[in-house]
Amino acid sequence: MKRFHILLILLIVWQIPLQAQTYSTGCHHDQLRTLIIHPVNDWMAFPVLLMNSEDQLLISFDELSHDYKRYAYRIIHCDKDWKRSDLNELEYLEGFPDNDIETYERSNNTLTLYTHYSITIPNERAQLKVSGNYALEVYDKDGTGETLLTACFMLLENKVSIKASVTASTDIDFEQQHQQLRIEVNPLGWMFQQPESEIRLSIRQNRRTDNEVTTIEPSLINPSLLIYEHCKELIFEGGNEYRRFEITSYKHSGIGVNRVSFFKPFYNAELFEENARLGGYVYDQDQNGRYLIHNTDFEPDETESDYFLVHFSFPTAIPMLEGGLYLHGDLVENRLNANSKLLYNFEHKAYEKTLFLKQGSYNYQYLYRPTSGGKPSLLITEGSYWQTENEYQILVYYRPVGGRYDQLVGFSELKTSF
Repeated sequence: MKRFHILLILLIVWQIPLQAQTYSTGCHHDQLRTLIIHPVNDWMAFPVLLMNSEDQLLISFDELSHDYKRYAYRIIHCDKDWKRSDLNELEYLEGFPDNDIETYERSNNTLTLYTHYSITIPNERAQLKVSGNYALEVYDKDGTGETLLTACFMLLENKVSIKASVTASTDIDFEQQHQQLRIEVNPLGWMFQQPESEIRLSIRQNRRTDNEVTTIEPSLINPSLLIYEHCKELIFEGGNEYRRFEITSYKHSGIGVNRVSFFKPFYNAELFEENARLGGYVYDQDQNGRYLIHNTDFEPDETESDYFLVHFSFPTAIPMLEGGLYLHGDLVENRLNANSKLLYNFEHKAYEKTLFLKQGSYNYQYLYRPTSGGKPSLLITEGSYWQTENEYQILVYYRPVGGRYDQLVGFSELKTSF
């Protein structure tokens, strides 16, 4: 019996490191900042490439020093849930499994010293052979080999057509706080065999993952058509247009900035205090959470934009005891964690946060997450309005019976237009 218990303990211990890791985009080291992922020459585009095309993805980041680091990267094929797939490297990758990052340049005319590194995928040393989700990991070859940042992207092979529409006349309200999607999926030149188990949709609003829909059943099924309508899972908060600010110069205050100052060794940008936006919808042309690195004093932007300490303040008479307040958007990698969480200052009676950000134009929102584990919401911070202009990303994954990986067979981006 004692021997059995020992074996059981060993089995449990062995299983711990084998737990499937879920990959997500983000920097995992304080020295790495400003991780950017998008198709080459299109900073607004979703990080998805079309198979057998000339498309390339640009991945870039800064390391906060002028000391050269022997950074390298490895590429991992993932399943639809962003866990490592069952494929080995030879099955999804043509080229080398690990490659040095050879393109880098030191900053110039900046108080904060940094080195700007960039990668393009695919390249002559790494080509992708199958569709699906991918995670690129960066590590220091002179270090422990631990992952310092992760960049997630997708490779698409078009096998289905997607027709989608969005309406403010939802199953729970009419032109009030929500938007509802209707989606049709048609195979191109083939038939669904067992669509209930073979097909999986993933729907994001403004590229967010905190309210991503991944479990949804079609309301109509036949071998050549799937329809998703009147599905409660496809009802989203309308939210509000993103707030924005600009730190494009140290000489004057940009949009949303109350004061720019210098306290050695950093420039500081104090944003205007911001309250909840519950008084009704007001249109503003935003970039749905993205940011663009640039400055008005030097060129090029990638290596001559400095870093600012940016101070956020959200006044409220009493703290939110049943939940936490978070910044949200690409400026915090769309993650709800310690880096994005605001802390309540009892003296100032406000939630506050300071971020170290590179010069540019930024979008962001304040997101409330209940401590009880409920779904994050914009209702009490930004308001939720049916008129809000949102983007919806629709991804269709396919794994046939007996298949060993999830193919990405469809992608569509829908923009609201009311």
